[in-house]
Amino acid sequence: MPALAALAPRPSRARAALVALALAGLVLLAGCGGGDDDGDRAERPAASADAASADSLVAAGLQQLTDGDTEAARRSFTAAIALDPEHARAHYNLGYLAHTQDDDVATAIDEYQQAIAADPELAPALYNLAILTENADLEASVDLYRRVLAVKPDDAPAYVRLGYALRHLGHEEAAEEALAKGIELDPAMKDVPAPSYGS
Repeated sequence: MPALAALAPRPSRARAALVALALAGLVLLAGCGGGDDDGDRAERPAASADAASADSLVAAGLQQLTDGDTEAARRSFTAAIALDPEHARAHYNLGYLAHTQDDDVATAIDEYQQAIAADPELAPALYNLAILTENADLEASVDLYRRVLAVKPDDAPAYVRLGYALRHLGHEEAAEEALAKGIELDPAMKDVPAPSYGS
């Protein structure tokens, strides 16, 4: 059922996007800003080294996920956060593991929220948080799907989830537009059933 999988958290697409993000890394330039004192100069290389190390740990964790070693991946992502507590991709991946491996919704939501706080445009975190929020607050999910589409305007599954949520909320015209756009972007979306929204 590939169409159903497209509406669940998307490990392959998300993992590929996160691998690209991890490889890009964070760039902290030691020469930016003015008015440095000796303490600032001493802290900057350490912060840069920590960010680079955290990026390396996230990249290692993604490879461990690819290799099927989820526990090693979890340790790598946790170690990355120990070095850089606001590392969006490390929080996202811990949320993804809680969501898909542990069925721990509360932890997944917390980790996705921390990822979004660090990077408000991290589309996979926005998307997965929207899915986990649907039953508790469908209007909040609608807002999250719209944020995904502001970042990734060609995200067919987000359009379809948005369309079904809008239909459930009674916004039929907007729902039809979103569903039509999702199906236009990916014709396989036409076979995806509407979520139950806990009913």
